[in-house]
Amino acid sequence: MKQEKIQVIRQALVKKMEELWSSADRTISKMKTADGNYADPFDQAAIESNKYVELACRDRERELILDIKETIMRIDRGLFGICDHCGRVIHEKRLLIEPMSRLCMACQEQREIDKKQKKRRLAVREMSYNYV
Repeated sequence: MKQEKIQVIRQALVKKMEELWSSADRTISKMKTADGNYADPFDQAAIESNKYVELACRDRERELILDIKETIMRIDRGLFGICDHCGRVIHEKRLLIEPMSRLCMACQEQREIDKKQKKRRLAVREMSYNYV
């Protein structure tokens, strides 16, 4: 992949990371200023449930920020676009669609096959224990 395209991807990742950080800051400030005293216990439960969902979403965004940081470091170190497993070049189309890809298509497909097989083996084991 050409260096210009890589830098465009890097800039897009930096912009996305900044958006995620500002979203997290807004959530923190909103939760700090929210009043937690409600007379109705159902209102209190609804607010707490909303907070839980909001925090779960922010946790997923935190993981995304970590992935973005790692991808930016890979770009800076010249490792962007190289498969972590086999060392082959990751196809440019894949990187343009999902810049945080760390595996080539062949290795990603093999990983997904392995996960499915492992899940099936665990399911069979659990079933045999449950019905003994």
